Amino acid sequence: MKLHFTKLMMGTLLTLGAAGCADKQAAVNVVTAKADALELTGTIISTAQAVSWTTAYQEAYPEDTWAAFTEAGIFNQLLDQEGCQGLRLYHATKADDTNTFVLVGVNSEGADMTNGLVADEMMKCPPHQYASILVAEPAEQILPPVLPAGAIIPLDKAVDLTKRYHATHAGNVRAGYFSAYVYRELLAQEGCIGIRIYKGLKEGNQECFVLVGVSNEGADMTDGLLYDLSKPCPPICSDSSPLMQ
Repeated sequence: MKLHFTKLMMGTLLTLGAAGCADKQAAVNVVTAKADALELTGTIISTAQAVSWTTAYQEAYPEDTWAAFTEAGIFNQLLDQEGCQGLRLYHATKADDTNTFVLVGVNSEGADMTNGLVADEMMKCPPHQYASILVAEPAEQILPPVLPAGAIIPLDKAVDLTKRYHATHAGNVRAGYFSAYVYRELLAQEGCIGIRIYKGLKEGNQECFVLVGVSNEGADMTDGLLYDLSKPCPPICSDSSPLMQ
């Protein structure tokens, strides 16, 4: 798998450069979604790097949602939509002020497929804590996920969730895009039943996402693949999307 990934990413990494670094992109205007925003996006990171970023976020924001788990079936429904090139993960806030993510497919022009399927209703941590090296203060034992985890939701609900987040986090990263192969590679790992999305902080307080597969026991598969280097929004946004209201 690593050989496959290496061949896939060789040409891409040269153009991605520091695509995940917000400080180097601050001078770039929000980009209207287009094909050149859809370079293969997402790369494997080390376990040590993932631990550093997720722990930094949890220590900086101890009261926030740190991570959310969604089962494989939801990812597959989104990715199997005709023309879907990847998924954009939006930060969102529920009516009870807890944070979550909204997932939406992205087409070949880089636009959100909001006329298709949109997902949320994930299993969040906290309160669902478990043993993982990616958690700053892990529980003493692994807790198996309570399925279903994740659901398709109406667009108007998704708009409400993302709008509420932006209203209280103006200036923050609003979303991140990963190519379809990232999710496919994670879900293809033996025993993987879904993906957990972590919030992370890179050096200089640059927000990021860390993706990891989850086993049927509910454990993070940190001895497998971990991904980062999404295209953050801003500057790479689907600015015509209703989720950008």
